[in-house]
Amino acid sequence: MLPRLTLDAALARLRSGGVVAFPTETSYCIGCRAADAGAVARVVAAKHRPEGKPLPVLLPDLETLRRLEPETPLLVLADAFWPGPVTLVVPAFPGLPAQVTADTNMVGVRVTAHPIAGALVRALGEPLVATSANRSGEPAATTAAECDALQGLDGVLDGGPAPGTHCTVVGFVDGDLHLFRAGPVEEAVLRAVWDTARAY
Repeated sequence: MLPRLTLDAALARLRSGGVVAFPTETSYCIGCRAADAGAVARVVAAKHRPEGKPLPVLLPDLETLRRLEPETPLLVLADAFWPGPVTLVVPAFPGLPAQVTADTNMVGVRVTAHPIAGALVRALGEPLVATSANRSGEPAATTAAECDALQGLDGVLDGGPAPGTHCTVVGFVDGDLHLFRAGPVEEAVLRAVWDTARAY
């Protein structure tokens, strides 16, 4: 059984290179500092994640993305749908290990609406890897107890049950909006905001 962590204890683990599980508005996730290559390797090992699959990242807030200045028109969607379960695939910013981007030079980012995950990343004050808490190919954990089956974690923040859904994942490909994965925010809703913004 994994240690049950307080927010402060989870922060201390993350800052010292640790890997922890925590709830989000979709599922439980495994997280570490996105800039910590050693911790990222531990996340990949815990998930038995195959090579070539990038890792999504939580940001403390929208202003963090603005400061990182990725060259992307998707900021209009961040303005409309963050915090929330919409991941934007944008050009990778400096300092990310290769295993986060899977050598694609792109990274999926979002600002979570979950109170625990949000408090964690804001207190950390920097990008946080947040990939579903499961072995690759298996269902994502929806409770802290389901995270206990994972090896190599330093503990879990128990926030009660999560719904077990996925984020909507969207990018900018060949000059237009591209839906990589359907999720709670439907493509038509994204497209309406996108088309309105592009009209001005």
